[in-house]
Amino acid sequence: MAGKTLLVVGGYGVVGEQLVTMFAARNPGVRLLIGGRTRDRAQALADRLPAAAAVTIDVMDEDPLAALTEPVDGVVVAVNDHRDRLLTAALARGLPLVDIARWTTRIDDARAIVGSQSRSPVVLASGWMAGAVATVVAAFADGQTADHVDIDILFGAADKAGPDSVAGFVNMHQPFGIYEHGTFRMVRSLTDGRTRRFPLGQSAKVRRFSAPDQNSLIASGIAKGVAMRMAFDSAALMGGFTAMVRSGLWGRLPVTLREKLLHNPGAGDAHQVVITAIFPQYRVMVAMVDKLGQTHMTAAGGVSQAERLLGLRGRLFPPLGVSYPEMASDVAVEPASLGEMGVELTTWS
Repeated sequence: MAGKTLLVVGGYGVVGEQLVTMFAARNPGVRLLIGGRTRDRAQALADRLPAAAAVTIDVMDEDPLAALTEPVDGVVVAVNDHRDRLLTAALARGLPLVDIARWTTRIDDARAIVGSQSRSPVVLASGWMAGAVATVVAAFADGQTADHVDIDILFGAADKAGPDSVAGFVNMHQPFGIYEHGTFRMVRSLTDGRTRRFPLGQSAKVRRFSAPDQNSLIASGIAKGVAMRMAFDSAALMGGFTAMVRSGLWGRLPVTLREKLLHNPGAGDAHQVVITAIFPQYRVMVAMVDKLGQTHMTAAGGVSQAERLLGLRGRLFPPLGVSYPEMASDVAVEPASLGEMGVELTTWS
C-alpha cells in the first residue's frame, strides 16, 4: 500500500533480514526503515531492497526513536528491548507495535507497561515462531475452545539461530506454570517425556519447556490447557542438555556460559512442529514444516503480524491495547498466509 512506512528494529539480524526481505517482496509499495545500532549493516541491507532506508536505533538509548526524521505507521521489534525503552517510546508516540523478541516474563513486563490506556495496538508476538504456531492453533479451532492442546517441536541442531533465540532456554532449570484442562499447576522443564514422530520422518522424545503460547492461548480463550514439548534432533545433545538441567548443574553455571553453550548456530536445517488440539467431540492434528528453518518460520510469522499492523493484503487491524496474534479477528487466513511464505501445513495423524 503506497504511503505506508514500517520501521523494523533489528532488521538486519538473522531473523530481521529474512523478515524485511519477505515483507518487501510481498508489499513493494511500503517504505521500509531498517533500524539498528550499526548503521552500515542496516544500509547494506537497505541498498538491496526497494524503497528502503537505514536509521540508527539503539534500544538502550533513553529515547530509541529520537533519530527518526520521518513519520512511521508501525514498528516491528525484532531485537530484545532489554529496558522497555523502545516500547515506551512507541507508546508515547501512539505508534502501533509488534514485538517478536520477548520471552514469557518479558511479555508480562510489556503488559504492565502498556496497561489499559494504550491509544495504539501492541501485538505481543513472541510466541513460538513469532506467533505462527498459536495462530495456526486458533485457525483450526475455528472459534471453539480446545480442552487441551499439545505442541511438539523438533529443533534441527544445525539450524540457524540469532543470539536472542536462546533467551527462553537460559533458565530451563526453573519450574514454570501451565494449565491442563483449566487447572493450573507447576511443572519442571525437560520432564514428562514422550516419543513423537515428526513429518520429515524423525522420531524423538520431546520434553516440557516454558513458552509464551502456554499462557497466551489460555488468555485468548482458545484452549483450557496447553503443553509444549521440544527435542533436538541430536539424541546426544538432547540427552546431555536434559541431564545438566535435571541434575541442577545448569542452574549453577554463570548466565553468560549458559548463553554461550546454547548459542551454537549452524548453516540451517528444517524446523518441525506437530500440533494436537483435542475438542469435546473430535481431535485435530496439524504438522508445520519450514525447510528453511526456525528463523525463517519466525520471520514469516513476523511478516504476517506486520501486515496486520498496517492493514495490508486485506488484513484487519489489531485492536487498541495489548493483544496476541492468535486473537486476530481474521485469524482464519493465517495458514494460507504462512503457506505463501514457505511454511508447509498438513493435517497429521
